[in-house]
Order: sequence, then structure tokens, then C-alpha cells
Amino acid sequence: MKILSRVSFFVATICFIVAFFLTCLDVVSFNRNFYDKEYAKIGVAEDIGISREELKETTNVLLDYIQDKRNDLSVTATILGEQRQVFNEKEIMHMVDVKVLYLNAMNVKFLSWIGFILFGLIGYFTYKKDALKNGTEMFLSATLSSVTLLVFLGLYAVIDFNQFWLQFHYIFFTNDLFLLDPATDILIQMVPSQFFFDLVFRIAGTFLMGMIMMCGGSYYLRRKKG
Repeated sequence: MKILSRVSFFVATICFIVAFFLTCLDVVSFNRNFYDKEYAKIGVAEDIGISREELKETTNVLLDYIQDKRNDLSVTATILGEQRQVFNEKEIMHMVDVKVLYLNAMNVKFLSWIGFILFGLIGYFTYKKDALKNGTEMFLSATLSSVTLLVFLGLYAVIDFNQFWLQFHYIFFTNDLFLLDPATDILIQMVPSQFFFDLVFRIAGTFLMGMIMMCGGSYYLRRKKG
């Protein structure tokens, strides 16, 4: 029963790490204030030739679409003095893929939280005697592995972010619709490479900070119990 408890706690920890990471991704990626600050920092409105108010409205449409709060990406704005549809067909088709990826990720997040609770309870009730010890030990060991992997990915992103971001798309998308033209496609002008660099490291930083705090709590409980 002790082995079953340890295995259950390990699986629970993996579920927790996945769920917590996807939660961080969700919260950071849809923080409107982050977009406003990044747009001002990079000078997105000036580069596109759009007013800040219309850029904000377009961003809200885009984010609401990804979160399945609306069914289309139909939005018009004055760009370089011309009233037009903001997104072209290729951009819209790519965002269909992005929406599917996001909704699938949120399903994984939900199932991972369920798995965390379920396997955590199994781990606890199959060996109550050392439940705290086994739980914190499995949490610390699994977290160390995941953080190590994240650090290596972070180094890869720092060294060559463009290649890192390209490989991400090749892994998660089955077509090349993500290869947009910065000279003509508004979508890539709204969120250029610098934007995604900042977004990725904001997500990673939030995740790491949370995991470090929880590891500290687990270590404290383990020492107190021991």
C-alpha cells in the first residue's frame, strides 16, 4: 500500500504541475493590462497606423474569440486612414486553430485538477501513516524534474527565441497558416516576436514563482513532520 500511495502522490503532483502551468498560461495570456503595457512598450498602435482605442477594441474581440465568448473575428478599424476589416482570411483561419488549441488546453487543465484531487486522495487514504511524508517527497522530486525541464526550455528560448517559437508552432499546429507576413498581416503586427518573448517569460516566471513557494511550503511541512 505504501508503494501505491507514493505512486498516487507522484501522479497527483504531475497533474498539479500541468494544471497549475495551464492556469498560469490562462491568467497571464488574457490579462488585458499586460496587452496595454506591451503595446505601449513596443509601439504597436503607431506601427500599425491604428488608434489605441481601436487597437484595444480589436484585442478584446481577438481574446473573446479565443475564449469562445464570440463566434467570429469580424471587426473593422481605421488603419492608415482606411476603414477596413482588420483580419484577412488567412489570419482568421489561423485563429480558428489557436482557439481549438486553447480550448483543448483548458480541457486538459480541468482534467488535471480532477486528477490531482483524485490521486491525492488515493495517496492519502491508501497509507495515512506517512501520507504527509510521501506526498511532500513526491511533490518535491516531481517539481524538481519539471522545473529543470522548464529552465532548459527557457535557455533555449533566450538563446534563439525565433527558433523556439517556430518549433512550438510546428509541434502544436498541423499547417503553416501561422507563417504570417509582418508587412501586411495585422495579427502579427499586433503581437510581434518581442510581445511573445515577454509573454512566454511572464508565464514562466509566474509558474516558477508559484512552484518555488509551494516547494518551500512542502519542505517546511516535511521538516516539521520529521
